[in-house]
Amino acid sequence: MLPNKLAFVDVETTGMRSAYDRIIEIGILRVEDGELVQTFKSLINPQTSIPREITSLTGITGSDLENAPTFRAIKDEIIEILADCTFVAHNVRFDYGFLKHELMRENITYNAKHFCTVRLSRLLYPQWPRHNLDAVIRECNLQCETRHRAFDDAQVLYEFYNHIQRTLPKEMFLEAIAKTMKKPSLPIKLPMEELEKLPDKPGVYIFYGADDKTTEQLKLGDIKSSETKFKTKNLIPLYVGKSINIRNRVLSHFSSDLASVTEMKISQQIESIETITTAGELGALFLESQMIKELLPIYNKRSRIKHELIALRSHKNKHGYNECYLEPITTITPENLENFLGFFRSRKQAKAFLADKAREFALCEKLLGLEKTTSACFAHRLERCKGACVNEERPEVYNLRFALSLSGSKVLPWPFKGPITIQEDSLEGKKEYFIIDNWCYIGNITVDAEGNMKDDIMKKITFDLDMYKILRQYLKNLKNRNKIANFTWRDTNSQTLHY
Repeated sequence: MLPNKLAFVDVETTGMRSAYDRIIEIGILRVEDGELVQTFKSLINPQTSIPREITSLTGITGSDLENAPTFRAIKDEIIEILADCTFVAHNVRFDYGFLKHELMRENITYNAKHFCTVRLSRLLYPQWPRHNLDAVIRECNLQCETRHRAFDDAQVLYEFYNHIQRTLPKEMFLEAIAKTMKKPSLPIKLPMEELEKLPDKPGVYIFYGADDKTTEQLKLGDIKSSETKFKTKNLIPLYVGKSINIRNRVLSHFSSDLASVTEMKISQQIESIETITTAGELGALFLESQMIKELLPIYNKRSRIKHELIALRSHKNKHGYNECYLEPITTITPENLENFLGFFRSRKQAKAFLADKAREFALCEKLLGLEKTTSACFAHRLERCKGACVNEERPEVYNLRFALSLSGSKVLPWPFKGPITIQEDSLEGKKEYFIIDNWCYIGNITVDAEGNMKDDIMKKITFDLDMYKILRQYLKNLKNRNKIANFTWRDTNSQTLHY
């Protein structure tokens, strides 16, 4: 059944980011029971500058907007014309997301059913090479007075909707609308087949798409179609995630109302999804950690972290006091773990940690390496330091407090006598055995339902902070104890392991 109240909407904006950029023009056509009953159009003063490329695209200049109303001034009219309507737009996530954010700035929550005419076009006209608004105008022989102006573009959507009803069988039209309404917020560049093949299993998923610069050029029309095909051939990793149910997790990315700038960017760029299934959650966690480091996806925060860690070490000075120093390190071998007091992502993080410990345990900031001075540290003058920096406190007393303060930051002793395996079983009979020794991931052995065994052993064994945190959390759960067994290399056909 068709929605009886529709609002065909188009917005022009200062950019692509709905959380930061602003609407500069809006056009709305309200349709009830197939009849056009109300229209609204307005320029909007965004109270910010207009990028040159936006002016080139739309023809709207800063001077055009100087005397235009602000969004706040016209918000009530917009809310009134949209009331009880299904929101319709070409790439609906963009227009709907921008309108939601403008209303959020006015402390107004807006939620509406919505569907995308790009997806509708793809469902009904799969033979068309492109489905942007220019293609719709050309293929359906529609008229548009001025492209990239909000009301004229919204009017094209209304005409396209009417064209479909006139020229296609009613059953086909209704089925397409139902499918589009069922999944209204799916990214427009992502083929439906990519979603249909998603597994209901644990594992890792990888989003691929064009880089942000290319995507913005596509939106603004700066790249010709021939250039577009060339530029989007080599897709880049956008995001790596994991879940115990890949399908549900991936779909959850696309069911939000794009409150997140990152979700908006992913939505604009994603064109393909790759999935790798695992036997269980632990395998998914391990694989996600490895793939983030390997692929460096642009929207994973951890991928922007350098491979280099900052290690915290100490030595005794000539007076017998423990002094700290920070050391950048790229490779940590298992046998050297006990030589470090902790690992951090950056010097800033390490210094913040030490400053907290100085306050909590009355430690000397000079001895912690936080302050350079030839005399007493500043904290001593404030009576927060007990005087280790000027030999007023006995070294053994200070060092005991120092050891207590850092006991939680050190890598814990390995709680087993040697290597272990952790077993995970899938519902289909697949088994995975993860080999761990001294907190280091060594590899895994996979046995499929038919009993065929395959092993994947790391060529070089090093300590990985993310793996350590995953394992610590896993071992805290007593229910996991029965999945752990001692391991010897006789259990596999692999070669002898060398650290």
